[in-house]
Amino acid sequence: MTRSQSPSDPYARPQHPVRQASGDSHRSALVVALIGAAATIVAALIGLFVQLSGDMEQRASSPSLGGTPPASNASSAPAASAAPLGSVPPTTPAAPGASGGPDGTPTAAPTPTAATPVGLPEEFLGRWQGYAEEADATRTDHYRVTVELDRGTLREQVGSVHYAMESSDCYGTVTLTTVDGTDQVTLGENIQSGNCVTNGRITLTLRPGDTVDSAYETIKRDGTRQSVKAGLERVA
Repeated sequence: MTRSQSPSDPYARPQHPVRQASGDSHRSALVVALIGAAATIVAALIGLFVQLSGDMEQRASSPSLGGTPPASNASSAPAASAAPLGSVPPTTPAAPGASGGPDGTPTAAPTPTAATPVGLPEEFLGRWQGYAEEADATRTDHYRVTVELDRGTLREQVGSVHYAMESSDCYGTVTLTTVDGTDQVTLGENIQSGNCVTNGRITLTLRPGDTVDSAYETIKRDGTRQSVKAGLERVA
């Protein structure tokens, strides 16, 4: 048995499908596009943040040469121009005690020069002769004194001495002990023969006219001081 269909209402209005406005469809498509673009931008920002974070961690963990921290912004600092290889000559270390020149280059230390030995002045070379006067409490003696001097330096034997006395002739050598300029020298006397005090000191002072003043000093055997003065002339 079939169900019977109800008769149609002759007075009912015909039903038409609802049509969507074209403006609404365009707005929907724009919203979807904007959402997609926003999602793309967010994803790009997240990826950039992750990359920057990784770079910063890598810079912080990598060691720096010479203890210098890495530059915070490498792109802002101008690149230093490297000097070509071989354009700067190697620096030679300065020798100990050497001083630097005006341009900073080391200069060689001065070579020490040997000191010139002090010698008997030329003015005293030759044979000197004269008469000495020796006075003590009891008598005054006069005798001839001869001094011959040759070249030599300090503490070297530079000549001889001779005292021609009535009681004895004394012969000895003289050694240069001091030089005071070119006009005064001191000689150490060492008598080797004759009845004279063995050791004494002679001071010769140069005077005009090829003459010298001779001053002799010693300590005699009895402990008293002996002083003898003489004027000597150059005879050879």
